[in-house]
This record gives sequence, structure tokens and C-alpha cells, in this order.
Amino acid sequence: MLHIVNTRPADRADALTHALTQAGYTVSCLPLLELVAAPLTTTLQRQLMHIKQADIVVVVSPTAVALGLSYLQQLNIDPVNLRCQWVAVGQGTAEVLLRAGITSIIPRIETSEGMLDLEVFQHATRSLHVMFWRGHGGRQLMLQTLQSQQHQPISINLYSRQLPSQSKLAYQQLLNQPPDVVLISSGASWQYWLELGQQYQPIVPTYILVLGERV
Repeated sequence: MLHIVNTRPADRADALTHALTQAGYTVSCLPLLELVAAPLTTTLQRQLMHIKQADIVVVVSPTAVALGLSYLQQLNIDPVNLRCQWVAVGQGTAEVLLRAGITSIIPRIETSEGMLDLEVFQHATRSLHVMFWRGHGGRQLMLQTLQSQQHQPISINLYSRQLPSQSKLAYQQLLNQPPDVVLISSGASWQYWLELGQQYQPIVPTYILVLGERV
């Protein structure tokens, strides 16, 4: 029986862990990412007010949706009445937006490259004001590409990423029962996995499964 490590954030891991367990695998959870909300500072308030001039709002995760909409509510901005087009990185993000009454478009491939291939960007006839709801340092490729195409991206950093403190102990426990498979869902998760290996002892599974080609 394969021993699989699910490294998704704790608040997103349950469905995958349940499915793998139901399929007969042994699953250990080792969250490698924790998202910490950015405070609604005066600077962030000013940045978010620019949504009234945005042509497109790109939302990169369900966490970005939850925080962004919460902050708009505090600023008395109704997102449903804005003139912008919403772009969601994937189905999960789009569903959270839809629950708030916001319809978004989703790329066929749920990556930055997939979003850049959307018609709203490919067939643009003028410079677009594009607002990004993201984590600090995320989606650099998309931001840089849009800037090179003479669009005007506005980056809204709604959260930061860090390694959960309890994950160090969980990693050390895995040294006694090394996994056959490790699931890696992001570049940041992979970096934290490598850092844990350097700090303690490398774990070399038989397989490493990644979410996408870039990871």
C-alpha cells in the first residue's frame, strides 16, 4: 500500500486526503503553506479603491477572493456593480466568486499562461487596467508579461505565505516512515520541502507528483 504525503494547505487538504484514503492509500498530511492575511492598511485601502477604474480583476485563489471581498465590504464598495471583467485562475476560485454574485471567466489551463491566453487579453485593442488579487510575490510571470504588452497591472497583495510552525515536527515524524509519494501543489511548497530536507534530513520518495509543468 502506497504511503502518500499531501502537502496542500490545511484548509484545502481534506477533500484530497479523503479521496486518497477512500481509494485505499495511506495518507499523511504535511501542510507546507500557510496563508497570512495582510492587514487593511491605509495604503491597501487606497490601492483597492482603484478597482473602480479597473477593466479586469484577476483573482488567483479562493483566499484572495475571501479577503478581497471582505475588504471591499469594509470600504463600502459593492463588487457586483463594478464595470470590470473578473478572471479566476480556476474553478474553485470562480465558485467562491459566484457565491458572492460575481461571474468570472476561467482559463482552459489553470495557470498564468492559461490566463494570458484568454480572449480578453489576446484580443485587447487598448491598454488595460488589470488589478491582481494575489499573495505577496505571486504571479510574477503574468504581471511582467502584461507590462511588456503595455497594459497597466495593479498588484494587490492580500496575503503572505509561510511554512506552518507545526510542519517541522510533522516532517521529522515522516523520517521514521518515509513516504512513497509526495504531492507538491506550488513552487513555494517545493521550496519549503527542500528547506526542511536541508534543516533535518532529505526524504527521497519514489515519486513526486506536481500540480503543473511550471512546478
